[in-house]
Amino acid sequence: MTEKPRVFHLITRLLKGGAEAKTIETVTGLDQYEFVVGFGSSFDSDQVEYLNDNNIYSKQFKTIQHYNPVTSVPAVLSVARYIQKEDFDCVHTHSTEAGIIGRFAAALTGTPVIHTVHGVPFADDRNTVLESFILTCEKLAAKRTDCIVTNADAIKQDYLSRGIGSKDQYTTVYSGIQIEQFDKASPAPDLDTSAISIIMVGRLADGKGFEDLLDALQLIDTERISVYFVGEGPIKNRLTSLIDQYDLHQTVQMLGYRDDIPELMAGADILVLPSYREGTPRVITEAMASGLPVISTNIAGIPEQIQHGTNGYLISPGDVESLAVYIEKLVESQSLRKEFGQAGQERVRKFSVERMLTDIDSVYQTVI
Repeated sequence: MTEKPRVFHLITRLLKGGAEAKTIETVTGLDQYEFVVGFGSSFDSDQVEYLNDNNIYSKQFKTIQHYNPVTSVPAVLSVARYIQKEDFDCVHTHSTEAGIIGRFAAALTGTPVIHTVHGVPFADDRNTVLESFILTCEKLAAKRTDCIVTNADAIKQDYLSRGIGSKDQYTTVYSGIQIEQFDKASPAPDLDTSAISIIMVGRLADGKGFEDLLDALQLIDTERISVYFVGEGPIKNRLTSLIDQYDLHQTVQMLGYRDDIPELMAGADILVLPSYREGTPRVITEAMASGLPVISTNIAGIPEQIQHGTNGYLISPGDVESLAVYIEKLVESQSLRKEFGQAGQERVRKFSVERMLTDIDSVYQTVI
């Protein structure tokens, strides 16, 4: 019997985000391969336990740290030794730090390597020195990559415009979700059904735009609105202070981390995601499957999910005034919310997990 090809996935942080979700869907959904998942110093024990429960071996590399160039060289050597020892058929890297470290490690061992770009790491609100350093590393790592997978065509074009890799290296694989979990979910009981519910789901971190949503609420009448922040993260205390400062504590509730996202979506009316940095956010796909209109930013792969004026609205990052205008439009019109929601449910089929797994398998067949 032919042994299964062995693929080593390496991701910077094994938390509960979109990149991690796509990675876990891949390693648990493609049973014709043997997978190992490596991750850096930051991880969520629930994710490790989930992998173990699904018979996926995982390994931590403590020298892989978020934006810490000091530990990068030791990390490359450590990962290279592990790849060499385990004799993998392919390395599949994710996210910026693990993507750079893992590709250099794979090059040292002569192992074929695939890199998935889950989101564009370049943004106007970042330090220019850091931006330049990341760009240089990405260009060098691309020369050592057999295939670069992007979550959207727009991300591919962005990378090519920056001189990262060549056109023939790229392929687009949209992040997929279990659509049925969302279009058949029952509403969560703890959402206020007497108000128009706006939901924002994501890690409470800089660049997601939580503060922009709070600023937009200052510009509109919030009497009919309930807003829910779903997630945990480092800016939680800052957001709590802003909610108090803006006197929004009766409008905005912070629900923390929740594992019933389909039910929360089913009980909500609008999804808002005014991010500054993204790939092709799974949460938008989930909202589309749930029949929710979406207000988000016109960056990365989001315009490939949201067609402005058809299933949602797109704004420029930081455009709080437009955000407020579009919130008001959707709050005031039930028929518009329904129209946009139905359009999203029709469009979401191209973002199914089944299609994603088929496309990733095709990449593996080509590279391995």
